[in-house]
Amino acid sequence: MLSERDIETDVPVPMHGRVDQVFLAGGWLVVVDTKRRAAARVYLKDVIQLSVYAAILSRQSQTVLGSNWPVASEGYVRLVTPQGVTYTAVRLLPSSVIISLWNRYWILKGQGAKARPKIPAAGVCKACVKRTGCPVGQRL
Repeated sequence: MLSERDIETDVPVPMHGRVDQVFLAGGWLVVVDTKRRAAARVYLKDVIQLSVYAAILSRQSQTVLGSNWPVASEGYVRLVTPQGVTYTAVRLLPSSVIISLWNRYWILKGQGAKARPKIPAAGVCKACVKRTGCPVGQRL
């Protein structure tokens, strides 16, 4: 149904993103996001990202797709690793949780909070291309 498409909504809160893929399966929209990683791991941030896409599509499928398709409560992370490609099913977060995260983000941003990344492994940070702009990487 969709591939590499920008989507957005203003209701109930402004959200936008670029969804990798959306499939129609059994009358439901299913969101898929591709991640290239050394190991086949799914992180909470992946689930949040897919959940944001689902929340947007649940409000905008008529506008984006021309039909008001329901969005599945499960999405997939397509993991591309040196060992191959796997699809991992994830339970998507309800819209109420996404809205709470959005509100929390803006509260923290309004208070001037900054991200404080932790070093995953010294070797990873030393080889990272973003090291010069990262407060942790600059200390190494």
